[in-house]
Amino acid sequence: MRPLVRIASFAATLLMFDTSTGQAGERSADRPECKEITARIIERTNTKFDHFSPSGGSVFFKGPDMVLICDPKFVTYVSLNWDTNGFPSKEWFSLVAKAGSAVTGADLKQLELAARRCYRSALKDPDEQASATFSGATVECQAFTRDGGGVVIDVTTPHRKR
Repeated sequence: MRPLVRIASFAATLLMFDTSTGQAGERSADRPECKEITARIIERTNTKFDHFSPSGGSVFFKGPDMVLICDPKFVTYVSLNWDTNGFPSKEWFSLVAKAGSAVTGADLKQLELAARRCYRSALKDPDEQASATFSGATVECQAFTRDGGGVVIDVTTPHRKR
């Protein structure tokens, strides 16, 4: 029951904001598609809304921390980082899959496998970056062990040719 109350409370908060949009990215997190993704992220990951970016194009969450960049006309993705060391936990990869699925609708197991594959590739890459794409999502990441290590993974819908 508590997650439903939190989602309803968050949805009510979002409705108080002006939903008009100006330039690309400006207040785009107020668009209905972004509000739906935001609600799914909260429901699936048990995170909490923290704040909007000044432009209104990004939604920041706390506990666990993540960022939704939402502009349906251009790009929409969720970004998570691990800065404890260069070796994220199994639970963190599961969280990446849940948040990524909320954005893309992709299969959880496929997303988790893609995130792990991307992570391993980035550790081997001299630029510390890699990507993994499958039919439901694109996973982009940076991973390193130097200076204590860290990982950043972004999950988005695959880029489509126009």
